Order: sequence, then C-alpha cells, then structure tokens
Amino acid sequence: MSYPQRRQRLRWQAYTFLLCLLLPLGIVLYFGFAQLKQNQLHTYQEQARNLILQIDRQMFKRRLLTDALPVNAFDYYQAVYNPLTDATLQMPSVLSHLDPARPTATRPIQGLVGYFQFDAQGRFNSPIWPEPLSDKDIAKPGSEQKKASPELQQRYDRAKFIYQILAKSEALQSKLSQGLSKESGLYQLWFDVPGYFIFYRLPKVGAQRKLQGYLVRREPYLLNLVSEYLSQSQFNLPVLLTLDANSSSGSNTLYNAMAAQPEPVHFLFTRSQSSARRLAQTEIPAELHEQFIYSSPLRWPFNNFTLHFTTHSLPMSPTMLYSSVFALLLILTILGACYGFYRLSVKQLALAEQRMNFVSSVSHELKTPLTAIRMYAEMLRSGTVVSSDARQDYYGFMHSESERLSRLIDNILLLTRLNHQNQDGLSQVNPDYVPVTMLADIIRSKTSTLLDKHAFTLNMVIESPLSEETAVLVDQDAFAQVVINITENAVKFFAAEGIIDPVRRQLDITFRRNDHSRDKLELEFRDYGPGVSQQQCDKLFELFYRGGNELTRTTQGTGIGLALVAQLISAQQGQITAHRMTPGLALRLTLQTQPVTDAMPEPAVLK
Repeated sequence: MSYPQRRQRLRWQAYTFLLCLLLPLGIVLYFGFAQLKQNQLHTYQEQARNLILQIDRQMFKRRLLTDALPVNAFDYYQAVYNPLTDATLQMPSVLSHLDPARPTATRPIQGLVGYFQFDAQGRFNSPIWPEPLSDKDIAKPGSEQKKASPELQQRYDRAKFIYQILAKSEALQSKLSQGLSKESGLYQLWFDVPGYFIFYRLPKVGAQRKLQGYLVRREPYLLNLVSEYLSQSQFNLPVLLTLDANSSSGSNTLYNAMAAQPEPVHFLFTRSQSSARRLAQTEIPAELHEQFIYSSPLRWPFNNFTLHFTTHSLPMSPTMLYSSVFALLLILTILGACYGFYRLSVKQLALAEQRMNFVSSVSHELKTPLTAIRMYAEMLRSGTVVSSDARQDYYGFMHSESERLSRLIDNILLLTRLNHQNQDGLSQVNPDYVPVTMLADIIRSKTSTLLDKHAFTLNMVIESPLSEETAVLVDQDAFAQVVINITENAVKFFAAEGIIDPVRRQLDITFRRNDHSRDKLELEFRDYGPGVSQQQCDKLFELFYRGGNELTRTTQGTGIGLALVAQLISAQQGQITAHRMTPGLALRLTLQTQPVTDAMPEPAVLK
C-alpha cells in the first residue's frame, strides 16, 4: 500500500473514531439538555399552577364576602331599630355610596359599577336611587325634573346606566321572564354583555324572591385579580395570560345558549413592571405564543373560563449555561485530541515513508559505486586492461567513487553524532570567529574540484562594508561540510535536468551584511538550475525529504544533505532559508559576526 493510500485509510479511521465518540456524546447531550429544559418548563408550570390556586382562593374569599351582604341592603332605605326610642328609623343602605372604590364589607370590588335588584314583577331598583326605575321612567321626559341637586343627578345617572347595561343581558331578561325560581344562594355569573360581568343571586326577601347582584367592568376586575398574584410570582420571562371562555365545559347551560361568545382577555406580565397590563389582540407579539406553559379552568364564578399561560422560547438557565460551556469544552477537547493524534499519526506515517525512502536511496547510493568499483577492480586484477591510460582512468574513477562513498558515510555519521548531541549534550561543533577571507578560501578549496569537473563557474562577491576586519562565527570543518553539501546539491540537480545552457552553469556566492541586523552576515549560494516550488522550499531542510518517489527518481541522494546543513548551521548559531529564484534556487545562511583587529584589503570581487 502506497503512502497516500495509507494516509487516506488513516483519515477514514480517524473520522470513524471521532464519529464513535461524538455520536453517543451528542445523544447524551441532546437528552440531557431536553431534560434540563423540561425541568425548567416544569418550574414555570408549578408557578402557573400555584398562581391559579391563589386566584381560586381569592375568588372563594370574595364569594364569602359578597354572600355576607344582607338581603335588605339592596334597597335604598334600610329599617334600623333604635332601642333607646323604641322606634324604627329609615336609614340609607350601606350600599348607597357612589364611590366604587369604597370597601364593601372588608374590601372593595375593583371595576364595580353598582348594585341592583329586581323583584318578581321585573321592577328594577338600585341602592343608590330611592325609587324603582323602568323603561317608561327612563324614557319619560318629566323624570329629569326629579333631580333637584347635583348629587341626585349623579345618582340618577348611575342608576340609569346600570339599568341600561342590565337591559342588554339576554340571560337576565330570560331569567325575569321565566320567573325567579329557587336556586343556590351563592352568587352566579352572567357575561353576555361585552365588557361587563353580572354577578347575581336569588335570595328570598320576606314572602317573595328577588334577584340581587352587582355589575362590574370586566377588564379592571380581571386585571386586579391577576396582577395581585403575578407580582408575587417568580416568572423571569414576559408571560402572556389569556382568559378564554370555554363552551366545552358544559357546566353552564346558559353559556351554551348564548349567541355571542365573550372575547378572550389578554394580560402581559414582565418583571420590569409591578403589575400586569391589558393587551389588545393586535398588540400581542407573535413570539409570546411560542412556548406553552400551562392551562387550567378556573373555579367559581369563572368555571366557564380557562386561563392559559404562554411565553416566548425559554432562555438558558444557569445550569443549562454551565452545562453548555462544559459540553463545548468537552467537544473541543475531543476534537483537539483527535486532531492531535491524527497529526501525530500522519507524521509517523511520513517518517516511516521517509525512512523507507532513505533505506532505498542509501542502498542505491552504496550499491551503484560499489558495483562499479568491484567491476573495475576485477578487470584490473585479471589483467584485461593493457593500456596504462585506461588503467589510470579506472583508478581515477575508483578513487572518485570511493570519495563519494566516503562523503555519504561521513554525512550519515555526522548526522548521527548531531542527533546524539541533542540527546545527551555531547558537543560535536565548536564554532569560533574566523575572518571572511578564510571562509572564501575554504569555499574555493572545497568546491573547485567538483565545479571544474562539471564545467561550472564560481562567482564570489564580498560586498561592502564587509572587509578583513569582519570575523564570522563558524566551525571550519562544519562550514566546509555545509559548502560541500550545498555545492553537490546544486550540481547534481542541474545535471539531472539536462540543462544545456552554458550561461547557467555557474554558482554565485555572495557575502553581505544582513538587512535586519548589522552584526550578522548573510552568505548566499545562488544556482541557476531547475529550482523548486514554494511548497518544496518549506520542506527542503526536513530529514529524508526528497521530492517524488524513490522508485522512479533519477537523481542521486539520500535526502539528508540539506537536513544536515540545517543542523550544522543551527549548531553554529546561524540560520538557513531557501528562496525561489528565476531561474534556480538561493540558499541564504545568516551567521554571527564581530570585528577583528587584523587589517584586511578593500572588498573585492573574487572568481
């Protein structure tokens, strides 16, 4: 299996492993968050359920208070016995006050319009007006003359208003036409007049039965009923409360017979407001219907009404927030660990591939010259080579091939020593300050033979302000090895490409000051060969790296030359970088410098 295939298989294995980790984790997190959200919703449902219980208790208390009103209090005058004078006095009823906010019994009724009473003959009277009223009295023009003062005028208008509202109730008119039969003494509710509630009871007053009750405006009555307990609730979100008439309950047969159904009443409660506020249907934001919380019918007297609680999407609770952060960190940790193991495995695969290439290339590099040396040695030993010139050529070839083998083995041994140095601290390179001219001499001596053999021209330039007074921190043996490896690399790839242009058979070596640091020297080796891509520039100094496949490659080498150069330069406290040129490649060495006291000649161009 090739390296790309092994890497592809590793990638799929990593994806499968990651999926096996994330899939069960995702399932656990999904159900965990669903449970947390359900718990949060359950908390809101408990609050809504407690609120409805409190409203039901409050309605029970109000029922007790209103039921406690005496039956004779619905007449304007109330007979009061005075034991001191042994006389009966006619006193105004306790319900005859005009102010609706005045407490009745122990507390006021919010939205109260007034009290009323009908006798068996359908005659109407109110505790705020001393005389009965009928349609004829209201329509009679002379009736306005009965009001002799502003207070009487106000009382008459209030009584007239109550009568006119009650006249719109089909349920009340049906009850009066059918007769006042005996019913429960508790207050019942009619709601067939839009915007109003009619509370009524049928007590027996003396020898006859009467219909008594009170009229309230629906919105302030309900708003007070709901707001009183909403302000004590723990809702952290805006909550929409909808009081909706429910005809399916069937508990009130009168409701089922009504032609007009009462409209739902909507209240909005937010934590920023101390009480709820009434909302029209057109004012309700659509997002307040996204999350249903709770719904329950109310008890008496609203047993035909259902209270609905809705809000927008529930926010994240602190528990959910902390869980989300933990889950995110866990997922990121898993992803990071999987990616790290994947990258480590890829590097191991690449290293294994490089080692295989190295073994293959070293085998080739060793076998080829050994085979040639053995062949020429056998020919010389057998005496088949008679010509002295041919023997000299064979000797020269055997010598050059043995030198090539020596350089290869030296590179491998030096690389091993450098690796041991990184592990146990053994020093293999001992740099010292050397004049620039000495470095130029080392370069000439180490490259002349190889360059002359391949007809290359060496162009060496020492740029100003460098001079003999400049010393460079290098190890001479290590520097010589660097120069040899770089030169061999340039010549080898130039020949492998089959370039025939004689102008490009040259190697430029330039000494110059570093642009970013004046105490450093930049030594550039520039060839005019095939060059490399930018991606290859970033990998040239990796150990065992060689572009292409070992089985199809035509150039010699083991892939350790430039890696060894990079380690040698690093051991001399320097740096090396590769740069694409047009044409060719430039390797730039950055080395430490310091001035020396010996006088040196002016900068010159050396060839």
